[in-house]
Amino acid sequence: MITSRRSSAHGSLDRSRRRVRCAPMLVVAVFLAALVAVPLAGAVSPAAALTRAEVVEPTETTEPTPQDSTTPTPSLAPLESSTPSPSPAPAAPTIDTPAPGSFVGGSVSVGGSRDPGQKIQLLSPAGGDPLCIIEADGSSTWQCPGVRLPSGPDVTLRAVVEGDSGLAATISVRVLQPPTVTGGPTGTSSSNGLVRGTGYPGATVTAVLGSGQRCSFTVDGSGAWACLMQGLISGTEQVTASQQTGFSAPDSSPASDPVTLQFDVDAPAPPTVAGPAAGSTVPPGATYFGQGENGATVTVFAGAYSLCSAAVSGGTWSCTEFESGIADGSYDLRAVQQDAAGNVSAGSAPIRVSYGTAPATPTPPAEPVPAPTTAPQPTTAPTPAPTATPVPTPAPAVPPGTPSATPAPGAPDDQAGDLPPTLTVPGGWNDPTQFSTAVIPPWTVASFPWLQAGLLTLGALLLLVVPARLLAGTVSRARNGRPLFQTHRFAGRNRAREEFEVAPTVRVNRWVGVGAAITAAAVFVLLSGPVAATPSYLRLLLAVALALAVVNAAAALVPQWWGARALHVDVALTILPRYLAVIAVTALASRLLDLHPALLFGLLGSVVVRSGPVLAQRGQLAAMRAGTLLVLGLVALLVVGVLPEPSGFIGALAAEFANTVVLVSIGSAVLVLIPLGSTSGRSILAWSPPIWAALTVPAWLALFTLLSPGLSLWQGQGPTVLVWAALVFAVLSVTAWAWQRFVLPALRQ
Repeated sequence: MITSRRSSAHGSLDRSRRRVRCAPMLVVAVFLAALVAVPLAGAVSPAAALTRAEVVEPTETTEPTPQDSTTPTPSLAPLESSTPSPSPAPAAPTIDTPAPGSFVGGSVSVGGSRDPGQKIQLLSPAGGDPLCIIEADGSSTWQCPGVRLPSGPDVTLRAVVEGDSGLAATISVRVLQPPTVTGGPTGTSSSNGLVRGTGYPGATVTAVLGSGQRCSFTVDGSGAWACLMQGLISGTEQVTASQQTGFSAPDSSPASDPVTLQFDVDAPAPPTVAGPAAGSTVPPGATYFGQGENGATVTVFAGAYSLCSAAVSGGTWSCTEFESGIADGSYDLRAVQQDAAGNVSAGSAPIRVSYGTAPATPTPPAEPVPAPTTAPQPTTAPTPAPTATPVPTPAPAVPPGTPSATPAPGAPDDQAGDLPPTLTVPGGWNDPTQFSTAVIPPWTVASFPWLQAGLLTLGALLLLVVPARLLAGTVSRARNGRPLFQTHRFAGRNRAREEFEVAPTVRVNRWVGVGAAITAAAVFVLLSGPVAATPSYLRLLLAVALALAVVNAAAALVPQWWGARALHVDVALTILPRYLAVIAVTALASRLLDLHPALLFGLLGSVVVRSGPVLAQRGQLAAMRAGTLLVLGLVALLVVGVLPEPSGFIGALAAEFANTVVLVSIGSAVLVLIPLGSTSGRSILAWSPPIWAALTVPAWLALFTLLSPGLSLWQGQGPTVLVWAALVFAVLSVTAWAWQRFVLPALRQ
């Protein structure tokens, strides 16, 4: 029995030990099973893993044996720490097109990438409903075509995942939509040359006719613009418009949808007044009637008093006098009419009538003039009804401060008084012109075409400047240094003026001559772009004249100062009339080629040394002259970049002055540096070719920097023709030089 108990005790002890040894093994087995089950079950949340661990834990401690207390309790810690990490969080979508900061005009396709299970919403920058919703279709990309964004320099595009706004992509782009063309002066399809519409405030709108004529205007703060076409003939034309702003330059918006306008630039015939009769006394509130042009608006005047207005229908018109407060007395009764296009007729034949209680000269009642059937018969004492007076529909608002560009119906006697409604169109002193914003500083443009400017500079030097120098040298050698044009063939050689029977020379004051030359040059410069018959172009003429005076003063005084201080030579100033021809040719060429901004030349004279200068002196003076022009142009370009938006007379004058100085200085520097004849470029090249190159390359680069933003607007075959012409000129010049330099010497041997 004792042995039996011991055996039993030993058996129990062995079983307990086996249980103790099995408990860790069971924990390890459960841990391994969990590691295998997690990948098979997919992504399992941490809460689910913890629940499974809690279910296993009671099975480990179900036997109440003392040895269980020795079971390592941390066995659950490895199970919990080995719980798989959460699955990767969903990735945010991306916007790949358009690129951030790019320019957008018209509609655009917006797209990017996403997780296949995401539903994307493209939010509207203006708020409200999304621009589009892209369903989750298993694709890793999304696309929203035909999106039209509002105009602005920093328009935000935001794509979010539906149900999780934290997953989003955001970019900003520059947007400029096309302007709209609303019609003629009154917003209808009839126009007397005026075109109006809406656009982005501050943008410059350019309206273009199908025949190629164009006009420009800066959109006012309310979004309205209007410009007047010049030199039209009556007929039907299609009009489109595009616009450009500082944040979009050098890009412009796409062209607007074409609008067909009926242009009528012919004034209507004067209307007729059939009643009241001549010599009658007109009572208060009388009715006036007559004939006119269908669709026109007739306004009746008694002297300087405006009496009433009415539209012509069926060839007749009729209106009732409103409370005009006309004084007693006799007046000439006249009427004028304004057609639907805005043209105003001359006044009708005067009819003498009287107002007030004083009797007028009796009128023979033999043949009373009957009123038209559509007009009410005159009454002796009608009740005034001002509210019933038909008045023409007023024109939509246009930029404030702009007087009418069409002749308004005036009082027949040109006296002060009430006038009929007039159209307000651009034409004030403060209106912008083509020189107000002619120059775009390159640092104000996000993506300036520097590569284009550099390539154009290289092309100009290789195809124009160098071949021109070779051709000039070839011609000079062929003529043994003799000039191409010999003036003595026309003016005689070595003969005094007194030998000819001519009128005595009239000496003109030097300053009068300079002023006349500057005025003539300013007129030529104005012709480089469209000119309208508005007061703003008188302001532009003043700005251009001031700019020409400054440029010529700098180009003359700086070399004169350098010659006196550094070279110790006597330098004189001379006016060269032939330079006016150069100014006219460059301005008209810019107009024909539609260059915006224009290529301008503005020098009126040169500097000469009276005491026979040596080669180095001539070269230094020419280099100072060309360098002064280039530096002046670059300084003026900096001024243009810091000037505020032109507003008011002084602001517009300052902007036009600075823009003109830039164009005239750089254009003149480029042209005088071409080494032909007796130009500054020829003197510099003969003195020091490196200095000539150091001045010529920056000058041409500056010129094409100014022109590059406008070259993208060129249309038609103009650019292609110019490139081919330059190539032909270069080939012919180099061929002539090579023939004379290499072939002729070989043939003469």
